[in-house]
Amino acid sequence: MAKIKSVIGFEVDSKEIRAIEVSRSNGVYSILACGSAPLHEGVIEEGFIRDADAFNIALTDLMQSGGFRSNNVVVGINNQNVIMRYATFPKVDEDKLRNMVLLQAQEFIPIPVQEMEIDYVVAGEGVNEDEQEVTNVLLVAARRNMIEQYINILAASKLQVVDVDASLLSYCRGLQSGVVGQEKYAVLNMNDDLLNFLVIQGNEVSMVRSINIPDRVADNVGRLYNNEEGYDLEAEDIQMIGSMLGSETSSSVSYYAMQMGVTPIENIYFITTARKEEELLREIAGIVSLPVTIPNFYTNNNFDLDQKVINKFASCIGLAIQALEGK
Repeated sequence: MAKIKSVIGFEVDSKEIRAIEVSRSNGVYSILACGSAPLHEGVIEEGFIRDADAFNIALTDLMQSGGFRSNNVVVGINNQNVIMRYATFPKVDEDKLRNMVLLQAQEFIPIPVQEMEIDYVVAGEGVNEDEQEVTNVLLVAARRNMIEQYINILAASKLQVVDVDASLLSYCRGLQSGVVGQEKYAVLNMNDDLLNFLVIQGNEVSMVRSINIPDRVADNVGRLYNNEEGYDLEAEDIQMIGSMLGSETSSSVSYYAMQMGVTPIENIYFITTARKEEELLREIAGIVSLPVTIPNFYTNNNFDLDQKVINKFASCIGLAIQALEGK
């Protein structure tokens, strides 16, 4: 994978395809192409592509109009079919850890593991209540049939999937590459289907929580992600969504403080591809007691793109960079 000259970071949700092509030369990353394409209602539902023809039309238009040249793609997924769990295992030699994680994953995953592709990220080490050494792990499981569907549909468009990753983790790597220092921080991530809350310090994840968008605001969130030209939101939509985000964030912060809060959370980074993020931020900040900010990604890179564009495609950039580094 390290020999790839350029790669497309590719992210999709039920409303939009986003893609960015990144190359590396002498350790310097460059953006070669960038673009997004809206998806009509029903093309993707519950994380699965339900209308392959409509999806392919949008994909083809995006690849052609965006000037993409590479056929190497890293797919980022973040929907109801991607499950992340924080887990603790007895400390063993590194070469034995994978087998232990795979053998015991069913204890943490609510779906039969034979239906899932399972990976993990080491999230630090410590000791348990019995003073035994343990390894903390962030388990990542995704439905196998969903991954296979994306690979097959992209392959039909002459795109080769070189890796599949959780797009949320790509955002987190982007934060670690220049936005945050050594403080303990939380990531609040919202897309049109899902809300995620992670607590991180350095390379160590100490909490992960994912919930589906609550029914009480599902219609409001749907209007938030409406891409029709000239469509605008009512103030009530922003207030209801912001209130939900603030409430869920406060609940997550309180739970963390009660269960694991040896070191308090210092900052919360709000990440979303939705429009009106500044208005949502003000609603959240009025409820949550901790500082909440929208991060600017990759400010040290000369990508020659507007910062808002970089933020929107930050996960795609991270996916591409990860592939180019051969990790």
